Amino acid sequence: MSSAVKKFIKEYSEELIAGKAAYFIGAGISVNSNLPSWTELIKPFAKKIGIKDIIGKDMTLMAQYVINEEFGNKGPFLDSISRKFRRRYFPNPYHYAISKTNITTIWTTNYDNLLEEVFANVATDIKFTDESISRDVPDNKVEIIKMHGCIYNSHRSDITITQSDYEDFFEKKPAIVQRLRMDLLQKSFLFIGYGYNDSNIQNIITEARRLSGNNTRQHYLITTDKKSREFDLWCLNLRRYGIRVIRINKNEDLLPILESLSLHSRGRSVFITGSHNTFSSKNAKKLSKKLARIPETIFNDGQSSGLMRIASNAFMETIIDNKDDVTKRFRFFPNPYSANPKFANDVSLLPTLKEWRIPLFKSTYVVIAFDGGMGTKAEVEIALDMGCIVIPFFSDKKSETWQLLKNKLLIERIEKHDKKYIKNLRKEIIKYNDLLRIIKNILR
Repeated sequence: MSSAVKKFIKEYSEELIAGKAAYFIGAGISVNSNLPSWTELIKPFAKKIGIKDIIGKDMTLMAQYVINEEFGNKGPFLDSISRKFRRRYFPNPYHYAISKTNITTIWTTNYDNLLEEVFANVATDIKFTDESISRDVPDNKVEIIKMHGCIYNSHRSDITITQSDYEDFFEKKPAIVQRLRMDLLQKSFLFIGYGYNDSNIQNIITEARRLSGNNTRQHYLITTDKKSREFDLWCLNLRRYGIRVIRINKNEDLLPILESLSLHSRGRSVFITGSHNTFSSKNAKKLSKKLARIPETIFNDGQSSGLMRIASNAFMETIIDNKDDVTKRFRFFPNPYSANPKFANDVSLLPTLKEWRIPLFKSTYVVIAFDGGMGTKAEVEIALDMGCIVIPFFSDKKSETWQLLKNKLLIERIEKHDKKYIKNLRKEIIKYNDLLRIIKNILR
């Protein structure tokens, strides 16, 4: 990654950690799911009315021409468009990286339902009408605002697709407009999936300026560098709207950026997991005390008994002894085991346990795993699915967790920081100081 991209990740991660960020997602994010692009949707209709080349043209205007000339009204045109969405499409790696990010507000101009699919196991509130936008959202829910409607669920009049729809947007959707204005003032937006001369982004940023004037926060747009004088001037012009362009060489460069943001959005957070039947652990206690002395380290407490409780108590005691602000160093997550004790040993409940633990691991950067049974192994697996860096500190080859040393994701993420750690752990020569060193290396 370039120094400019690394600087952006650091800056924007701070907004994500503070809860003052929102993603704004365009059609480019769905391209890898083989969904038709704007151009592909409009092109066959444009040909029928005598427009052979629509590349680089305003697609909302092209859609307006098609309706005016071919259909007379929007209904039949949308029926034709919706038929192109009837195939079964699947979320792609970009969607998954977004879904693992510690973020609560996502805006999109996309008509598809791929975001809903990728967030299927996360509590979400989907909004695409003026009536729904005012609905209160609990803290644990992710809000997805489909400002241009949904091709599967919206009434035809709620779909924004033509030039006249854009012209009437302020009048027809005043509540969505007001919400957008508030978010532009209070959150830092990251625009992704939009390209140079994209009519959607042009309309949005124009309205952003109209809505918030010069009081907008710093926003960002990631797009491929066209390496032309006109593109340079376009990027410079976006500064007027409070938008800084982050240039990448090719579309594929976006994925590692999103994955890095996903991980860094969680802050310097740790979660310590292990057996519920552990009643004493000098290493867990000593480790937690050390972690509490590392500035800005956050302890995610899953409110479990056993080893995690030992670690949490030690971290809390050290914070109090040091007279630090406990509210800034602790995050608490519901304990599924208190709701259903069978989670500890009922294999059939593992899928449900994993689902309940998703919010915890979406907020965790580093997971330290001690020996444990079925529940600990399940927590490590969901942590890996959520993109966490899992550091094993196993000693019992007979425990269920020892099997995790074969997990490719776990090994790949560890080896980025210490190539010999897993090998030495298998040889049983990893010590407490080795564990502490790799944690400090990751968190620094």
